[in-house]
Amino acid sequence: MINIKKLVDIGDKELEVWMKGNGRTIIIQPGMISPLSEWNALWEDLSRHARVIIYNRAGCGKSDKGITTRNRRENAKDLNALIKKLSVTSPIIIGHSYGGLILQQFAQEYPNVASGFVLVDSTSFDAYMLDEVEIEGEDGNSTEAWIEKCKTYSGLSKKHLQLEMADWVNELKEILPSISHKEVEKFMSNPTMFESLSEELEFDLLSRETNYYKAFPDTFTIVIGRDPKVSIIEMVESEGLHKSEAEDIENIWQNLIRNQTKLNSNTKYILAKESGHRVHLENPEVIKRAVDSIFNSIKVKE
Repeated sequence: MINIKKLVDIGDKELEVWMKGNGRTIIIQPGMISPLSEWNALWEDLSRHARVIIYNRAGCGKSDKGITTRNRRENAKDLNALIKKLSVTSPIIIGHSYGGLILQQFAQEYPNVASGFVLVDSTSFDAYMLDEVEIEGEDGNSTEAWIEKCKTYSGLSKKHLQLEMADWVNELKEILPSISHKEVEKFMSNPTMFESLSEELEFDLLSRETNYYKAFPDTFTIVIGRDPKVSIIEMVESEGLHKSEAEDIENIWQNLIRNQTKLNSNTKYILAKESGHRVHLENPEVIKRAVDSIFNSIKVKE
């Protein structure tokens, strides 16, 4: 069985890639701030019946940032370059959160490459609508606030950044095996990642530009949405929002997810019951079922 962790040269930069298993190819595009080790358990499970590739997009982990400003278009371009470099044909591609937004862009730009998409509680092109909810007091989780945080973090040393990220890192350490703790620490103390994030947030989440003028291909697609009840509780408890504010934000998010189910006539929806946004950690079985469903649809079509 293939089991490789390496840097892959895609022409203008190197990307950190993990590969495991044999058979049909599944590619995983993690979310905006998501170390590969968060996906390790699912990566292992899926690799029992397929070749599974997971990678850090430009600027994250050991991947180079490159010289171009980071945004969903550049990330989709890199994904296509990686697929070509690895000689992958007709992969099923999983994208979580911001990774799902990259996939939507990728599908429009490269409509004939993938055989299936799984959008896991994916960010939408109209994500700016989430910032339209009025929050009492200072909203430290607004897109604009996060852009400023990321710009500040990008100017810190790795040592200083370790201190700033300590709470986040400790939270991840509580749910991930000890063998991955060093990787998590390095991932979260990378100033270059936050430079990339500030650019991506500004272009992709703050912008009101849409890409609906480009047709989404008629590729088998499954949209997985988080459980709204769980998400509202998380926002109240972890972000300190009033319940009414959390409900308003969640209603917008759920409407955006429902809009994704209209991407094409081959799109299905699955609710990730009892799961918040981190579906890959809280309800990975639903992702496995989605992949199996697409594999079965492909077999029927063939």
